[in-house]
Amino acid sequence: MSIDALVDAVGRGTTAWLMHGVWQTTAVALAAAGVLALMRRHSARSRYAVGCLALTLLVAGPSASVLLASRTVAVAEAVDSPAMAAAPGGPVQAEALAGTVFAPPLEPSPSPFTAFTTRLPSALVMLWLMGAVAALAWRMVASRRAARQWLGASTPAPVELHLLARRVAEQLGLRRLVEVLESSRAPSPLVLGAVRPVLVLPRGASERLSPAQLEAVLAHELSHVQRRDPAANLAQHLVEALFFFHPAARWLSQRVRLEREHCCDDAAVHLCGDARMYSGALLGLEELRQQGFALGAGTHPLAARVRRLLGHGPVGEAAGGMRRAVSVGGALAVLAVSGVAWAWEAPEDADLGTAACTQAVYPKDFSATATWRNEGRVIRSRLFVSRCGRILLESADGSKAPAMLYDATTLERVTLDPTERTHAALTRMDELGLPLHLSGGCTENKARCEGQGQETVAGRSTRRWLRRHTPNDTVTQWFDDELGYPVREESDLFGTITLTDIQIGEQRAERFFIPSGYRAEPL
Repeated sequence: MSIDALVDAVGRGTTAWLMHGVWQTTAVALAAAGVLALMRRHSARSRYAVGCLALTLLVAGPSASVLLASRTVAVAEAVDSPAMAAAPGGPVQAEALAGTVFAPPLEPSPSPFTAFTTRLPSALVMLWLMGAVAALAWRMVASRRAARQWLGASTPAPVELHLLARRVAEQLGLRRLVEVLESSRAPSPLVLGAVRPVLVLPRGASERLSPAQLEAVLAHELSHVQRRDPAANLAQHLVEALFFFHPAARWLSQRVRLEREHCCDDAAVHLCGDARMYSGALLGLEELRQQGFALGAGTHPLAARVRRLLGHGPVGEAAGGMRRAVSVGGALAVLAVSGVAWAWEAPEDADLGTAACTQAVYPKDFSATATWRNEGRVIRSRLFVSRCGRILLESADGSKAPAMLYDATTLERVTLDPTERTHAALTRMDELGLPLHLSGGCTENKARCEGQGQETVAGRSTRRWLRRHTPNDTVTQWFDDELGYPVREESDLFGTITLTDIQIGEQRAERFFIPSGYRAEPL
């Protein structure tokens, strides 16, 4: 595959990932909101697990959809013939017309609107990539700047704090040593570093808090280390960067951070045994706050955490009319955009929307060169056949000549015009002639066929059949013993078609689908 083809395939795959991601993120967030609402009385650890699973699905869901589509539907990929650069669509069909001549077409001259819609997915991918890189870079720079600010004004904590932290770590079952620092710029107790975590306390916290309160605060922070929350928070930043554009992803990420704090709050209360005393410690630390940060270096609603610890329900917030309208409007906008994204990636026709081979028509996939001769004319085309009964006929020299698609199971057929980038369905016929014919031919419908023994055609062992339609319409077919498919056909009406250069092997599914960007030809 050439570099241009690889870049094109990656671009279209990324576009499909984004389109899947838009609506799937909305669906996952709605499902997570419903589950979390039902789990109000469950433990914070259970709710946190649900949130982490939902965040994982944000990335895994679209990725699985694209991988599945690459096997079953048309994942865009530049192929040998430019006319067959395919994308998800519906199984389609083609017909071998006797008078069709594959003349080299003129270079296409698409309209400005067509050119715009063709380039739009690539532009969206570039915008998303720049936004994701910028979002990730902003988070990294902000984190490093804050860490330098907090650590630059830090000093080692007194020996008493180190001994207390070690004792709390032993009670939590944490075996690794965590360095404890005091900083005059730290807004609140926090843990820095995913590989070598450091616990930073605001200077003066040990004087303001009682020993029991200080022990509970240390338990909260060391619980973050025990749970490996810094590493989880780093992975969460990556997910946030990928879905920087989606409000539902941001809401879900904020909910996961809140549940993470609830988990550590519960660990601290379990160790100290007094929720009211620990709540007092949180309120005491709030007085030391210099910036809008809370425990664990994140912005979390302190009042809601304290009410939860004391067993009270959340305080209802009376939102103004304008704020409520903005919230409802934003939610409706997210749902509308998600619906558009789902419609983009969903099949246009449900009956033609699956590429799965539920029942094989031919024993094997293969490709061949089809040569058609009649009255001195010779036409050579490249033929691709899948075991599912789908066939592609295109120019043998790789030029932008008309291509044909055919489905032997439904008799549906379509022509592709790469010059105008259009596709058009053809009128059905009962009999098409090789290589586009009813599935099975004489190997299944023997009522009108007469076996005439074995012969060799194109160097392959075949069985010869004579098929009679009318006294003046007879066709002689040679069926390949291994393929179960004609390798040569002679007809009184259509001349002679011979298959050569037969290569058995798996065919790419995208060959048998309408390429993206092709519009239906007006009736």
